[in-house]
Amino acid sequence: MEDKVFRILKIVFFLFCMYLIINGQRTVGRLELFSQLIGLAGLLFLLWNYNRKFI
Repeated sequence: MEDKVFRILKIVFFLFCMYLIINGQRTVGRLELFSQLIGLAGLLFLLWNYNRKFI
């Protein structure tokens, strides 16, 4: 049960990070760049979280 909840949370977090990146790409400015960097950091966190099982 917990595995399904974490999987759904990861999917929602992934979609939120993608939204931050895509929305920040549409306009130019410091705030948009900051949102893109937060989205990228979120994706890197998800990648790290996935790969730490295989170390």
